[in-house]
Amino acid sequence: MLELTATAVFVGYIIYLRYYADQRTNAEKEAEQLQEGIALYTNGQFGQALDYFNRTLVTQPRSAVAYLYRARCYRAMGNSSAALADLSQGKSYDDTIADLHLESGQIHAEQQDYKAAFLDFDKAIFHSHGEQAEPFRSRGLARRHLGEEAEAQQDITRAAQIEQQRQTQPSIAPTAKATFFDRKLALNAGLTLMISLILLYIIKKSPVIHWPYLWAAMSAVGIGFIEPRKGWVLALFQVFVILLGYYVIVGPSESSTHREVETFSLFGSVGLTFAGSLIGSVLKKAQV
Repeated sequence: MLELTATAVFVGYIIYLRYYADQRTNAEKEAEQLQEGIALYTNGQFGQALDYFNRTLVTQPRSAVAYLYRARCYRAMGNSSAALADLSQGKSYDDTIADLHLESGQIHAEQQDYKAAFLDFDKAIFHSHGEQAEPFRSRGLARRHLGEEAEAQQDITRAAQIEQQRQTQPSIAPTAKATFFDRKLALNAGLTLMISLILLYIIKKSPVIHWPYLWAAMSAVGIGFIEPRKGWVLALFQVFVILLGYYVIVGPSESSTHREVETFSLFGSVGLTFAGSLIGSVLKKAQV
């Protein structure tokens, strides 16, 4: 049974690293894989880029990013109907990519279908979390054509505000990204150390597994919540502390019965630490 628990913890850890340590969206991962074709499009080599994305969609027929860039190639080459068809197909695979909606909205605006354009720009704003200027500007222009002048001016003003904020970011961005191990992470590591020592004490003293599991789950959710992007480091640190403390410092119980409870509490807490920190991270991002 212990071997099964250890195996489950290990498999869970692999899944944890796969979906937590790498927190990029599917679209970001696809874009990284398609850099060659994206570079061709960016450099204005639309024919070659079109050939690239045609080949890509043969092997990756569900790639929303490939459909987005093939649509951009079609649009640049004057084939708006083909572009709209690709954008619609891309949305069917991943409707959360803001650029799919922005691109189709711009085509509808060019065709003077401002109601359809407005709906697309509205979705682009939603899926970009209101952080991009262009969807606001485009929605403002669509609203102007629909006779909503006050709302249009609000959108255009908001676009200008976002651009102004972006212009002031370069001066502070390098210092913000200078190091992974910043002061906040160090302080949270100290908090994690204290939490881990309490967990180790509960593992040693509790006659049942429920209390260690409860503390491990609650503390791990807190770890993920306070560090939604770096919490996996704190989770690893907590696991290291309780394993080192148990096997090197305090040692297993002399009683075989209680030793078994301790062991299940220990390995179960390891698994809950990884799972809880992932849940905390998800909760924090959902709140934002």
